[in-house]
Amino acid sequence: MIDVRGPFRAAALFVGVSAALHFVALLVGGFAPDRLVLIPVALLYLAIGYALLRGSRLVAYLAFWLLMIGDCFAIAQIWMPSALFGWVMAGIAVVDWLAVIALFLALWRDKVAVVDA
Repeated sequence: MIDVRGPFRAAALFVGVSAALHFVALLVGGFAPDRLVLIPVALLYLAIGYALLRGSRLVAYLAFWLLMIGDCFAIAQIWMPSALFGWVMAGIAVVDWLAVIALFLALWRDKVAVVDA
């Protein structure tokens, strides 16, 4: 059983939605050869989301940078000839940035001081 009350649960949700959108983009893109790169990316995002649910801080740091890099690729794909594919890629870009923001807030928030009585 996975404890979904961890500090990275919001980021894991956004990464999971992004992985699902990668599969949707593959379907919308018509399984074109240049779109097949979306399959390993979607599988990687699913693995990252699972690791975030388990509370892996190392994966959270790596995912923070990976999502920002992946977002650059998603933004570059928005202006492709297919308008529907561009909208799906725009959705991926937005969800990736939401995950980055959630990871930033979870990784670099102030520590709560514990006072011994």
